[in-house]
Amino acid sequence: MQIQTEGIIHRSTIVELKKKGAFIINWTGDIRNQVPQWMIEIADVVDLTCFSNMRDVDWMKKHNYRSEYLEQGYDENIYKPQGEAMAVPPIVYFANNYNNQFPMGKFRIQMNDFLKDRFKKQYGIYGNGWNNANGNFNHSQPVEASAYRGAKIAINVSNYEVKQYSSDRIHRIMGTGTAICLAKHYQDIEKVYTDGVHLRVWEDLNDLEILINYYLRDGSYFERFGITKNGMELAQKNFTFQSMIKNIIALWEQKK
Repeated sequence: MQIQTEGIIHRSTIVELKKKGAFIINWTGDIRNQVPQWMIEIADVVDLTCFSNMRDVDWMKKHNYRSEYLEQGYDENIYKPQGEAMAVPPIVYFANNYNNQFPMGKFRIQMNDFLKDRFKKQYGIYGNGWNNANGNFNHSQPVEASAYRGAKIAINVSNYEVKQYSSDRIHRIMGTGTAICLAKHYQDIEKVYTDGVHLRVWEDLNDLEILINYYLRDGSYFERFGITKNGMELAQKNFTFQSMIKNIIALWEQKK
């Protein structure tokens, strides 16, 4: 089950499904300030409660609930190097602005202002809630993919900076295989990606500016191409929806 809000699935429904022999994983790839209460209230009747971050998995296990990590997937038939490349600025960031609703909201606003000031028309931001947005690709994943194919550099910053969590933006960027992914560091990113091999990792805005200036240079083309190729191959191997299905089956085999 991938359910994002309360009131959709009821405890009694899960009990009836269990009587039929179902193995039930309740999963969310989303993240909030704490584990949603409705997920906690049914955690004892589902077989596993899974998250795409280790903060919530660790909390659930600490409180004696069955919980495991389950990575998000992306559609490799959409986010791929083949296809139209949209004319966009060389540096892009795709995200919605929720102001300060989430912990990294203020930083994302600061980053947007910083990049707009430093790189002017070379930088484009796309999404809801920005006063300087270049556009919005929320309506269409194929259109979003074509925009990634037209860029040189794509930035990844999520709304939360917690253990082993990124939004699926990171997989979409890497799967498209054209723009190099410059990812804001988060805890345990090194467990999955190698800096300088699959993407580039940065800590602060000064680091980000240095990396952008470096990868905008024509002389960085072959290095950038090698990193994007490695990142794409990693994404295709481990982070597609097919990979996610394999991970779900593996969890079932371990826990049944």
